[in-house]
Amino acid sequence: MKKIILLVGDSGSGKDFVLSIANQYKSIQVVKRFISRDPRNGEETSISSIFSTPADEIKKLDYYYEGVERGMWYGIRKSDLDAALKSGKSPIVVCPNYDNLLQMVHDYSGNVVPYFIYRGYGDDELEQWRSSLLARGSSQAEIKAREEKRHKYFGDLYIEHFDEYSSNVILNLYGVTTEEDIKLQIEGLCQKNDIDIDFILKK
Repeated sequence: MKKIILLVGDSGSGKDFVLSIANQYKSIQVVKRFISRDPRNGEETSISSIFSTPADEIKKLDYYYEGVERGMWYGIRKSDLDAALKSGKSPIVVCPNYDNLLQMVHDYSGNVVPYFIYRGYGDDELEQWRSSLLARGSSQAEIKAREEKRHKYFGDLYIEHFDEYSSNVILNLYGVTTEEDIKLQIEGLCQKNDIDIDFILKK
């Protein structure tokens, strides 16, 4: 069965990494979301996002929301989801907004499944996360802001809506989780949620 997969994860959880792996499957298609902010260092070639889209344009889209950073807007076109479904694929899109999730569940008769990326919250993991941001050129102030954003997202997205996300979790730990691990988790979640997945990857 073809279903819409909503990829949910806090800041730095590895959403693009998971999407790049999911996009290798012929039966899954990545759908991009529109973002009002400019790309950060290293995000210019993001598989998940179209940056620097005017906020007024985003607010005209079918699904849009304001992020935890005031004035930062994100949006998804229903026509992009429909096009993927019409082509016989399950669309996967980043959408960490609960109201949008509910609206999509209504619009698509419940054929929407959220996958939550869990990055871990131990001291070692957080230090590796900070180091990776430093290596990408982030300043200490930017890292602190993203850490605050990360904690807020985790509380708002996962803890507050635990019942919706707890049974569909992708574990992605720095230095531990491999690409093969992610593939196995994606395949398992698709089978569990009755989402068609072929095991022949794109060339």
